[in-house]
Amino acid sequence: MGLPQYFNFTDNIRTHAMFVGVMLSRDAILTLIVSVAWFLEADNFPDDMKPSFKGSVFVVGIVNTLFALLYWIGYLKRKRWCITVFIGFISVAITIQSIGLVGAIVKLYLLTACTILTVLSINGYVLLVTLELRRTNFEPTKPQLANCV
Repeated sequence: MGLPQYFNFTDNIRTHAMFVGVMLSRDAILTLIVSVAWFLEADNFPDDMKPSFKGSVFVVGIVNTLFALLYWIGYLKRKRWCITVFIGFISVAITIQSIGLVGAIVKLYLLTACTILTVLSINGYVLLVTLELRRTNFEPTKPQLANCV
């Protein structure tokens, strides 16, 4: 079953993939900057606002950076295993965010639910483009198939 025509990115998949890579890089850099700033300035927070999990934000920044690098390696060097691992990562992230969305709706945290819904839609676009990139980059062409015979 193919995608609907308005979801067909095959004609300009490299442009969409570049946009996804820039989004991932921006997210990784901003997460690292916020986590380092949070780590350095944690002593200046009031007692009731002291972050108790400042190290975990840094770990999230490192993980985002590693997967952004993995995506760029898969995109630029056309390494199939890099794209496949990234697809697995983004699929797990979408699953966890879906669970978080249900939890936010049940607890009636509307702002959190709207934020998670926005992130889910962005990650859906990232997954869709990455799947299409994997399919178009690594699908054998007719000359390649002729060499197999």
